Amino acid sequence: MFSNLFNEVDIIVVVNIVVWLTITFMIERVMYLKREIKDMRIRLTAHQREEEMRYQLLIDQIKQHNKPNALDDLQHLFGDKINHIKRKYPALTDTDIQVLTLIGLGVENADILQFTDMSKRTYYKRRQLIAQRMNTTAAQLDELAKQLFTSK
Repeated sequence: MFSNLFNEVDIIVVVNIVVWLTITFMIERVMYLKREIKDMRIRLTAHQREEEMRYQLLIDQIKQHNKPNALDDLQHLFGDKINHIKRKYPALTDTDIQVLTLIGLGVENADILQFTDMSKRTYYKRRQLIAQRMNTTAAQLDELAKQLFTSK
């Protein structure tokens, strides 16, 4: 039936056109997806830079011993993470969260001591209390704190 309507050359031309259109569509789709991925990478990079700037601002304040308004400034800088910690561990006090935040950001113990005006003994006792309130051990506290502040 088709052989009466079309000759072989016509069929080959139609098939070639269909293949060409399909390939063209696929190329356009791939190019679109590449642009989308590039845009997503740009947004992600900007977000990462913003997070790094927040962390660096806090670290600089700590090193210069310009205490932020403790939990208020930490809340402003890391609001989502602090709220998550408060919901997940309601037994933690504001001081606990402040110390946990500094640990999670990788601040050295000596800097935390200076920043919080705690003695070494008080600081390590506070770490034990935080660990108890979070149902973990003092030895695992650093890793858990870092996970809380590096996870999304």
